Formats: sequence, C-alpha cells, structure tokens
Amino acid sequence: MLVLIIAIVSLILQLFLPWWIISPIAFGLSFLMAKSGKQAFGSAFLAILLLWIGMGLIHTLPNENILANRVGSMLNLPDTSLKWIIVLLLTGIIGGLAAGFSGLSGYYVKEAVRKS
Repeated sequence: MLVLIIAIVSLILQLFLPWWIISPIAFGLSFLMAKSGKQAFGSAFLAILLLWIGMGLIHTLPNENILANRVGSMLNLPDTSLKWIIVLLLTGIIGGLAAGFSGLSGYYVKEAVRKS
C-alpha cells in the first residue's frame, strides 16, 4: 500500500516540481505510515524504481531509444543494442536509492520522536 501511495503522489508532483520531490514525499509518507525500517526503505525504493523505469520507457520507446543510447555512450557503456535498458535500470536504481534512504530517514525520525 505504501509503495502505491508513494508512486502516485510522486508521479503527480513530479509533473510540476523538480525530480528531487521524491525525497520529501518518501520521508513524509514513511514518517506517517511505515511500520519498520525495512518497509520504509523497501517501499520507497520500489515505488520510485518502478515509477522512473516506467516513465523512462514511456519517453524512450516512441523515439527509438535515441537519447537513452546517447546517454549510454556518454557513460562509456559497451556498444550493444541493450544500452538503453542499462541506462533505464541505472536511472531507476539511483532514484530508488534516493527515495529509499529518505524513507528510512523518515521512519527513524518517527522512532526518535516517539522515544523522546
């Protein structure tokens, strides 16, 4: 449930705000809803990983992966026809880590406030 809420709120707010809005969203929702650190990190990571890979696919498939392949070339990835897939996975993992650590921080702040 937390995965779905983080993904939907992030999708809507990223239409109007910068990419890093995922961090306050993951922090706040994990603060309010997460029951463990594992759930906080995992939910935020998975939500943004899937969201960013999905959005990347929506943007890269219509243009035959031209931009994703060029980014792969800039990253010195091997010349294969799957270069764009590696770029999408890297994008999703980086966004997922940013959101996951923000979600974990939100859970730990909740625990610190509750214990004090």
